[in-house]
Amino acid sequence: MLIFPYLERRGITAVPRVLWGREDQAMVKLRGLQALVEKELNKPEEYSSSIAEKAREIAREIFELIFREEKILLPAVWALLSEGEWAAIHEIAKEMGYLVPAEGEWAPKAKPLLPYQVKGAVTAEQLEKLPQEFRFAAQATLTPDTCEVKSEGDLEFETGFLSREEAEVLFRHLPLEMTYADAEGRVKFFSQSVLGGGFVRTKTIIGRRFEYCHPPRLERMVKSVVEELKSGKSDFREYWTRLGNRVIRVLVVAVKDKGGKYLGTLEMVEDLTDIINNPEEIKRKIVVL
Repeated sequence: MLIFPYLERRGITAVPRVLWGREDQAMVKLRGLQALVEKELNKPEEYSSSIAEKAREIAREIFELIFREEKILLPAVWALLSEGEWAAIHEIAKEMGYLVPAEGEWAPKAKPLLPYQVKGAVTAEQLEKLPQEFRFAAQATLTPDTCEVKSEGDLEFETGFLSREEAEVLFRHLPLEMTYADAEGRVKFFSQSVLGGGFVRTKTIIGRRFEYCHPPRLERMVKSVVEELKSGKSDFREYWTRLGNRVIRVLVVAVKDKGGKYLGTLEMVEDLTDIINNPEEIKRKIVVL
């Protein structure tokens, strides 16, 4: 997720596909090994040799993956990526976390560059610095990706871009409906879902007090919940209710900025009737991807 998009931006697609494919195969085999170990708990004499054989096979594949990454992939990206690209990778990697402690702190001088901000052309000088195996694979598909992901007028978010129309339809295609009230308790926004409805709301609630959007018998409870969220006593409250023969889950969430400042209250309503009424059928549909 961190390195491969930079290669793909340069038109280098074969190497990421092959490496990720082999890693994915190793993951599938690890799951198979786990299943064998679980079976051995009941019949150890029947599965012991199979487990040892599978474990050796997976160990060889993982060793080969590590070898390819250290001797081919990492030297190649070191030759291709700029300091700005490494700065972005470093920034995101810190958020993701490392499997082992990262010693020291690198302070890049360049501004972080995400893949869509990179031109992607590979120079002849860079090609010469690539490991031979990587160079042969890269030259077969060396056509830079020139896609412009940001269009004029797009709304810019921390995690990407959307046009106003895309944002509108995206909310409509979520499997839940939302109502957002600001820090003063005034409704600023609500969404409607084409996948499953909740409570009736209309455009006339924009600017209305959040608690007034609920039946009078619930106003005191709603105000109490909002105060609880606003004070920081809770991050969210969960409720289950019925709407006719439908089972509805309601989440009331405190919306805060990165500094922890309370910005408002978000109420999410989701119709979970089919899941509640047919748990066994849902379990049969589960597929491990």
